[in-house]
Amino acid sequence: MEAQLDKLSYSMASLAEATDLSVDSIQKAIKRGDLVANYFGSKPLITRDEARRWLEALPTEKPEKAA
Repeated sequence: MEAQLDKLSYSMASLAEATDLSVDSIQKAIKRGDLVANYFGSKPLITRDEARRWLEALPTEKPEKAA
């Protein structure tokens, strides 16, 4: 299923819903610096372009499991 990223920006919860990921996954990506949020006061917002950039940068291969 392709994520529907048509809004100008997303809260962590709405980006999680649009990408079928958890809010925790979005928070971790922001903390790692993989996904960049802008802030309106204390509310993190992720722009549509940043969400697309981040999604397109994700690996295309499933990682190998550690033995």
